[in-house]
Amino acid sequence: MRPTWRFCRATLVASCLVMSGLGAAARAEETAATRATLSAKTRAERSTAAQDTQRVQELQRRIDELQKQLEALQREMEEVRLYIEEQSQETIPVIQTNLAEALRFRPGNYMQFQWFDSQENRPGEGFQMRRFRISQTNVIDPRTQMRLAFDVSTGSQRISAELRDAQLIWDIEPTVERVGVQLLVGQQPLPLGYELERSSGEREMPERALYNRTMFAGERGRGVFLRYGLSNNSFAHFGVWNSLTFLDPQQTAANTFGNVGSTPAWHAGWRYYTLGYEFGIAGFFGKRPGFTFNDPNNNNQPTQVRPADREFIYVDASVLDFLTEGLTLRGELMLGKDRVPTTRTVSGVTVPRYTRPTNILGYQLQTTYRLNYRNFFTVRYDVFDPDTGRGGDSTRTWGFAYSYFINPNARLTAAYEIPDEEGTEVRNNAWTIRLQYRY
Repeated sequence: MRPTWRFCRATLVASCLVMSGLGAAARAEETAATRATLSAKTRAERSTAAQDTQRVQELQRRIDELQKQLEALQREMEEVRLYIEEQSQETIPVIQTNLAEALRFRPGNYMQFQWFDSQENRPGEGFQMRRFRISQTNVIDPRTQMRLAFDVSTGSQRISAELRDAQLIWDIEPTVERVGVQLLVGQQPLPLGYELERSSGEREMPERALYNRTMFAGERGRGVFLRYGLSNNSFAHFGVWNSLTFLDPQQTAANTFGNVGSTPAWHAGWRYYTLGYEFGIAGFFGKRPGFTFNDPNNNNQPTQVRPADREFIYVDASVLDFLTEGLTLRGELMLGKDRVPTTRTVSGVTVPRYTRPTNILGYQLQTTYRLNYRNFFTVRYDVFDPDTGRGGDSTRTWGFAYSYFINPNARLTAAYEIPDEEGTEVRNNAWTIRLQYRY
């Protein structure tokens, strides 16, 4: 029994020793593995730090190179700037001089070739050169300009030349923001209403309204007037003129350039304008000289026609984009007193229709719709009553026009006008098909 017990105890002690050895070996292996891992991590960290250092050094090298390139570029730009400044001192005065010389002459020519039919077989029907306007503006100095315009297609055969504008313009107080103080002298458009001053190359209808063509034939007077700016959007104007326009029947009959009669006329007005609308009021006051004619209704006895006062008030307004985009509305009212200068033929003798002054009414309303930048449609209604004291002599005219812009300086227009005379109806509806070129 005793040996068996000793054997068991020895076996237990040996087992404990073996187990302790195995645990110690495992711990030793774990410690070795941990030390190996830490060593590898340390080596990796050292390798990464070395790489980061190299990258920083490379980045710094590139930054230094870019800094050097930037400094070189700045030196080159400074050299270019200095070169430009040196050249500018020499070339800018030359450019300014050349530009000023180029602007000394500004052409404003245009030509209107048309076909016209009025149902009356009037002279000038069919194909004709309605206008061949040659005009130019010469800049004498920064404050002085001269404008000349000739029509080289006038007369019965449209082959004669006629002076239209001979105008000197002096900017007493020049300004860009508004009208300053400007003096205008010579043969020039009358600043009454909106239609008389508009160029024939700009109007939507072929001809001006009947009351303007009758009372201010030729649309131009001879005189001097002043424009005076009141604000950025308004100016006043005042002038002294010959009593008659240069194509008034009495003026042409007198065959003189000077004032017919001894009394000059004068005008005054005011205009307000913005980018969207404008309106104005103006008055013209003078005297129409008297004359003598042989009356065929009274055995060709001499008949004296007394002088007549000329008194006119114009009120006008224009609105762009009226009610809708592209629609332009224009209106003009004329109230006057004068002897109407129209004539008639009696027994082969030309005699005046009116031998006394009358109260005169004229007005028009015109609307133009822009379909697009090439196509425009216009409707105009105008009325001319040469004597409001009696009936049966007024004329109401409807006009329709379509314009097609071939390019900004070339326009094709087809217009149809329907005059309606009180009393005896006249077949005088008129077709106009016109081609216009501007330069």
